[in-house]
Amino acid sequence: MRLYKAFMKFFSIEYILPKDKSFGTVPSTKTAYEDYIRIAWPSALQGLLMDLMLAIDLAMVGSLGANALASVGIMSQPKMAMLVAVRALSVPVTAMVARRKGESSINEMNGILKQGILLTIIFYIPFLFTSFMFLPEIVSFAGAEGSLITSGTEYGRYIVIGLLFGAFSQVVGAALIGIGNTKIVFKANAIGNVVNTVLNVFLIYGLLFFPRLEVKGAGIATMMGNIITAIILLWVILDKKSTLNIVSDRNWHLRKNTMKGFAKIGGSAFGEQSFERMGMFAYTKIVASLGVVVLATHHVCMNLCDIFYSFSMGLSYASASRTGQSLGENRSDMAEAYGKIGIRIGLILAALSCLLYILFRYPLIKLYTGDERVIELGAQIIVIMAIASFPQLMQLVFSGVLKGAGDSFYVMLYSLFVIAIFRPILTYILCFTLDLGLYGAWIALFIDQSLRMTFSGLRFKRGRWKEIKV
Repeated sequence: MRLYKAFMKFFSIEYILPKDKSFGTVPSTKTAYEDYIRIAWPSALQGLLMDLMLAIDLAMVGSLGANALASVGIMSQPKMAMLVAVRALSVPVTAMVARRKGESSINEMNGILKQGILLTIIFYIPFLFTSFMFLPEIVSFAGAEGSLITSGTEYGRYIVIGLLFGAFSQVVGAALIGIGNTKIVFKANAIGNVVNTVLNVFLIYGLLFFPRLEVKGAGIATMMGNIITAIILLWVILDKKSTLNIVSDRNWHLRKNTMKGFAKIGGSAFGEQSFERMGMFAYTKIVASLGVVVLATHHVCMNLCDIFYSFSMGLSYASASRTGQSLGENRSDMAEAYGKIGIRIGLILAALSCLLYILFRYPLIKLYTGDERVIELGAQIIVIMAIASFPQLMQLVFSGVLKGAGDSFYVMLYSLFVIAIFRPILTYILCFTLDLGLYGAWIALFIDQSLRMTFSGLRFKRGRWKEIKV
């Protein structure tokens, strides 16, 4: 009974935000959690669905053999690297739209979206064209060798084309997250992912009148899924009745104040994303040097890890949205309270995830491949991955608060140290110097997540993020 009371007290809004520390009316515990979850669950399900679709992709391709699985997996890091700029732009878009929403500045809010779309068109198309032309070299740099370069490039060309539409969806989705309308982002991505999966079935195996394209077919299906998602989100923002739209005010000029905000927050976010990609490139290259079977195992486990990571991003997005809106309303007390609510929800989700991954690790690996070598090694790696879910989720919530407040420079600093410098060095030492192989790579990942949790958690606790102007 005492344990139950202590549990309920820990989760209560009265404990999270005592009356003597509040700046105004405080919602009930039920209302506060509902407000947070209302934004979090569509984003969480969106992330979950996206990675489940990728898991299905990998499972379908995995049935073709370890080489085919590695061909798709080797493109994962180049793909993420190509999204660095637009993901960096989405951080200030979410933060600034949320702040304007809290201030009830609707025209400025819509102007931020338009300028975000303009920047994406101006800078991203030339970048993707260049990436398309030099894709074999990029895939090789990611760690592919021999025939993997050819098959990885064949798959990657369609991924690059799809990224043009994915970039548009990223910016529009970031703005919708800023106003708390995560449901439509979820629906658009859900439909796009279903299209991807259905086309996978026909194009990979050549069912009905479709040709058997194998790895190439998986790339085409992903591209089509991205196109469908972009079309749906475009339809949403073309609706004049929508709070967030691009037609109610025809002014598409780039504005100095908005550009300053993009540069201030987005520059730091770009640094963070760049450092993360640098670190992940180095990390994946080290793992790739351990052999095809180890690489295939790593990609399967990383996909399972990404499923939880993307699900957890729902809490990060909710934290960013509620933080920005609360600060716009001059309620820094509620911004902090929503961050603490996110942590409490996250602890429960991490515990459930850890338990499920450990209990069902063998069936999960077998969904991807029948290769016994991959199954045995992967089932052991999943245990490390499951334990890492705790620091992983907490650092996502903390960093979501910081980004929502516009404190992305601090996130960039610890990302530089932890991801770009510390983790690759630690991974090499554990994998080769200590001869731990793939185990060393995943131990390094656990330590990485723990350090990021520590740095972001300390920043959250000190509260300097509350004073940043956006």
